[in-house]
Amino acid sequence: MPSGYIDIKSSDEKGTFKAYFASRPYLTDLPRPPGIVIIQEIFGVSPFLKEMANRYAAHGFAVLVPDLFWRLGPPLTELPDQSEIATQKAFELYQKFDVEKGVDDIAASLRWLRENENTSGKTAVVGYCLGGLLAFLSGCQLDIDAAIGYYGVGIEKNLENKNMIRKPIMLHFAENDGFVPTETRKSLEESFSGNDLLSLHNYSGCDHGFARTGGANYDKAAAEISDTRTLALLKKSLA
Repeated sequence: MPSGYIDIKSSDEKGTFKAYFASRPYLTDLPRPPGIVIIQEIFGVSPFLKEMANRYAAHGFAVLVPDLFWRLGPPLTELPDQSEIATQKAFELYQKFDVEKGVDDIAASLRWLRENENTSGKTAVVGYCLGGLLAFLSGCQLDIDAAIGYYGVGIEKNLENKNMIRKPIMLHFAENDGFVPTETRKSLEESFSGNDLLSLHNYSGCDHGFARTGGANYDKAAAEISDTRTLALLKKSLA
């Protein structure tokens, strides 16, 4: 099916939500692609996330970017990306966001990918900021093959399920991130010491959002290194 928006039925049957879908054309002589759910920042299904979805689709993955704020009102795509109005609205939605419902909607998105006859059934998640936290929680709670989180905020407050990790999790952090300061990163390193399934990478000289193309803190070198590590884990875990 071509790239574009699709509808996904929520697990609690409260309705359906939109998700951006991207995949290379399905050809019968090629292996069916594994699936990836890209988990949003507070800005919703932004142009950046659609760009990343298209990029991973070009590498041979079937990719979904679900609108996890759908329970809270109209999608942020109706507002200019990262404008002052959009930023204010994004933080308002973030304050109301139900993390557990978010994980449920990620699970529904993963189920849609697994049940699609043109995918392999292998799945992973990649999340940014708020999505970085949700990627970690998904890696602990859901049946997936890998989870990758970029500068996830609040992971240190959600370690109760860390012993449930059964598949690889990779976390990317920025050295100068005020939302995830040095002491927090060190505590996370200590918490996961000895866990071979979790890898944690710090990027010197970078700030929160370093992987977001077009963002104020975008760092091309760090973004390329982190994305290379992410792609390597995805290819290894979803083969």
